[in-house]
Amino acid sequence: MTRRLKVVIAVATTLAGLAGVIVMLTGESLDRAEKWVSLVGVFVSVAVSVAGLVIGWLAFRQGRGTAAAVVARKTGNATAVGDGSVANTGSLGPAASFVSDTGDAKAEHGGRANTGHDATDKP
Repeated sequence: MTRRLKVVIAVATTLAGLAGVIVMLTGESLDRAEKWVSLVGVFVSVAVSVAGLVIGWLAFRQGRGTAAAVVARKTGNATAVGDGSVANTGSLGPAASFVSDTGDAKAEHGGRANTGHDATDKP
């Protein structure tokens, strides 16, 4: 089922439910309709409040584990030749760093060359 079809089904179901509620409320007296609307309003407000709390909690949890920014500007050329060779002129690894105006790096025969920032565990 495509995303577009899911949206169409959700909108159609919502509109059908809304039409059913309107038909039901028009058959009631004004006093009874007002009571129904108040009752539905309580449930909707509770549902929206719970959804807001859940979204806020998820955003807070996600925000705590994010890594700091990595910025690399005007870096040189990195060339790795051969199996296991690693050349880096920017930022390598998970740590936050600011790298600018680096030179060229060329690694051959499984070697490592670095003119930027290397935060990996490998020597």
